[in-house]
Amino acid sequence: MIPILLCIATGILTGYLFRKTGFVQYTGSLLSVVIMLLLFFLGVSTGSNKQVISNFSGIGLEALLLTVGGTLGSLICAKWVFARFFAGKKKRSEQSSPVNNLPTCSEEEDDQNGKQSIG
Repeated sequence: MIPILLCIATGILTGYLFRKTGFVQYTGSLLSVVIMLLLFFLGVSTGSNKQVISNFSGIGLEALLLTVGGTLGSLICAKWVFARFFAGKKKRSEQSSPVNNLPTCSEEEDDQNGKQSIG
């Protein structure tokens, strides 16, 4: 457990130190690739385990229920966290944006203004 926490702390420190460099912009893509590799090797490990494969029919329904329950719980929790902590910031930033306070005109008004200034 301690090595895992040290890895997380080291990652946080590295992200903080390199936050203003171009290195950080690639972390999302790199993270996706690493997660896919992790899932692939998890599948390889599961497929090569004779005990898991021989008991697969017995643990299949339980595994399915745990997977569906875990996924639904994660989605519900993520939606709640987004609504609680991030949705309000998005609305506030849209309201206070200087771009939203600029006057707008339709294409007809734009065409008329263009013709008047030229002619």
